[in-house]
Amino acid sequence: MSDAATPPTALHRLRQSNAERVLDCLRRHGRLSRAEIAEHSGLSRTTLSTILSGLLRRGTVVQEEGRPQNRRGRPTALLTLNPSAGQYAGVELGRHRLRMVIADAAHQVQAREELPYGAARSAGARLALAERSLRDLAARHGITLDALTGIGVGSTGPGEAVSAPASGLAESVRAGRARVADRLARAFGVRVDADNNSRLTALAEATRSGAGGDLLYVHFSHGVGGGLIIGGQLVRGVGGVAAEVGHLCVDPGGAACWCGGHGCLELHASVPALLRTTGHRNWAVLRDALERGRAAEQEAVRAAGAHAGNALAAMCTAVNPGRIVLGGELTDLGEAFQRPLRDALAGRGMRALRRIDISTSTVAPWGGALGGLALALRESPLLARYPVPADADGDPDAAAGAQ
Repeated sequence: MSDAATPPTALHRLRQSNAERVLDCLRRHGRLSRAEIAEHSGLSRTTLSTILSGLLRRGTVVQEEGRPQNRRGRPTALLTLNPSAGQYAGVELGRHRLRMVIADAAHQVQAREELPYGAARSAGARLALAERSLRDLAARHGITLDALTGIGVGSTGPGEAVSAPASGLAESVRAGRARVADRLARAFGVRVDADNNSRLTALAEATRSGAGGDLLYVHFSHGVGGGLIIGGQLVRGVGGVAAEVGHLCVDPGGAACWCGGHGCLELHASVPALLRTTGHRNWAVLRDALERGRAAEQEAVRAAGAHAGNALAAMCTAVNPGRIVLGGELTDLGEAFQRPLRDALAGRGMRALRRIDISTSTVAPWGGALGGLALALRESPLLARYPVPADADGDPDAAAGAQ
């Protein structure tokens, strides 16, 4: 039997698994110090040192100097996947505009652009604009899409995530999100993953904020969407509607919602809900009235914040996230909305929830596009099973140590 046909030993499989665990940390988080890799991977320092030596020697991983922790300290070495491993794109098909980012395998954003849809009103016209604009963006920045490996797309509305292989979806495409993934996969010849833009914003917050941990993201806009990260993983649920906070009931006797429920949060704490309550047709007019201290607008926003806090109290009691991140137009109203939200959460939730960290989004307004980028990096077949070739001496185990 030839060496090529010899099955791998248990020790080799363990070493391969440990190397992939390290690569997975870098794929998910971008730049990390050795200490951070050890924390995320759970590998011992000896094992990690052996693995990184091999990956650095082959160029799979590269090292750069970070900032010193203090004036006298030495810079901390940061490790990342080799940027030349591929190009990735994140696209958000928002309600009013298109946002795009292009980055390398090290999570370094090389180009970004925001475009209003303009005359592109139909779904097909907006998809054509996204395809054309992504090519134009790459060309203007001297980026060759020959190295494009994956695209992540965020779009509005709940529903299941969709993955389309490079050749597109084989079956008939009916759903809007599947149609998006299918067209872009066929146009660029790469895998395309599409998901709800609020969920992807949660993923971007977890990936790019550096804070890590479990988090709940809630977006208060024309609808109320959410995204939940538990154990570093994006939670979608069986039907793709996990963390749809906007459809938690806050008024059992309330009006019917399009989702089939009654008294949903979205009917009380969204842009349309506040416009309806205050009688305004324009969001800018409502904001102006609020800033001028109009009592009716202040009370409407206060009530919306209280409803939001009540819903979050129920949600947090169920999933107990490490932090809550808020985004969207209502969040941008500041303390007028956020204070009653925090007060209601503290008053309705368990005592332990009073210590939960509540902050505003650090990735807005690019959360959907950056989340699409993070999704493409996480789901990429290349980086999910990054090749770990044999060393020059033919020993495939030389690059990784046993745990």
